[in-house]
Amino acid sequence: MASDISLLQNFLQNQSVLTLATIDTDGPWSAPVLYAADLLKEQPSLYFLSSAASRHIKSLSESSVIAASIYAPYLDDWQAIKGLQMQGQVVKLANNQKEQFEALYFNRFPEILRIIDRPSSQQEEKIASAFEKSGYFVFSPTYIRITDNSDSFANRKEWHF
Repeated sequence: MASDISLLQNFLQNQSVLTLATIDTDGPWSAPVLYAADLLKEQPSLYFLSSAASRHIKSLSESSVIAASIYAPYLDDWQAIKGLQMQGQVVKLANNQKEQFEALYFNRFPEILRIIDRPSSQQEEKIASAFEKSGYFVFSPTYIRITDNSDSFANRKEWHF
């Protein structure tokens, strides 16, 4: 395991889109979701909202191991490419875990809470309705590789949890 977990934690705090990669009977699929990272334990937990009817959630089973990635925006400099490649599991949170999820997630994304609580247009009402029906999920990575080309080309550090 790489010794500098703060590098990983800093990256997770500064990004917001987690791409989940799953597979079902129709083949591979990927889906981006907004996440909020809980970094209080050594193993990060990445919380997100999603519809139970979405393809990436329907393809999961209790034993599913999936791939996921997070990348910083590309800013016209290939040497600045930074990102995470991960393996882990996604589980739906139990009702007694929702309070912790909401505190973390809506603190990170107050604009989503505002839409849910006070939609200001018909479009926002539709979005609020969809969010209210969404399930609360957590991605728990068991393996993470960080790539940081700004340090050196294809520089990688790894963590196993």
